[in-house]
Amino acid sequence: MFRSGCWLVFAAMSAFGQAPVAMPEFEVAAIKPSNPDSTMAINRSGHRLNVINFSLAKIIEWAYDIPEDHLFGQPKFLTSKHYDIMAESAEGPAVRGEFRQMMQSLLKARFKLAVHRETREKTVLVLVVDPKGARIHPVESDEPIGQNPFAGSRTGHYRGTKVNTEMLAKALSDIMERSVEDGTGLKGLFDFTLDWTPDTATSAAGPSLTTALPEQLGLRVESRRRSAEVIVIDHVESTPTEN
Repeated sequence: MFRSGCWLVFAAMSAFGQAPVAMPEFEVAAIKPSNPDSTMAINRSGHRLNVINFSLAKIIEWAYDIPEDHLFGQPKFLTSKHYDIMAESAEGPAVRGEFRQMMQSLLKARFKLAVHRETREKTVLVLVVDPKGARIHPVESDEPIGQNPFAGSRTGHYRGTKVNTEMLAKALSDIMERSVEDGTGLKGLFDFTLDWTPDTATSAAGPSLTTALPEQLGLRVESRRRSAEVIVIDHVESTPTEN
């Protein structure tokens, strides 16, 4: 009876007291204030990640793969201080999405970031196929999606190589600074080039982004009200711990 009882207690501890799975971490990471004149960029190559001139808010949004309007509880310094981060994983190229998890670990360790998730009612933009039909053409390739599938040589110009519509929706979230979800139902990978005139431009020489999408890609965005998961910041420090 005694032994049986001990086994039951041990089994309960095993079932309910398991340690959470450890998040992947960078082996080496250096953080420094950015040169304000440098161009914002994220470059991934093999086991290396370079983040250049990103605000702490943008780093958090990238790490948790959320658009700007899904991050709440931001202190003022979150957008005013910009950083460069040079980081490396242990060895070999990181699998897709692993760098983001490593960045979450880095934010927790170096900026003491603590967050929680909530579900809130929000107005979101949804990427859908235009009534006239999509103008994107699938590409056949056995090669995996690259680490840097998007490129923008100037404001108002964007190019994608071997991307899908879910990836395009996330890219549009960054451009429009609004949450954009994929509602196209389209499958497969495609290349695209998109040119438009930004709202901040002094000359309206070209179409707006909302006009360029249906004209050039046969896609459009529409507003919908729905529940969405957001990230709420509980604590974060403006200065990282020493490298």
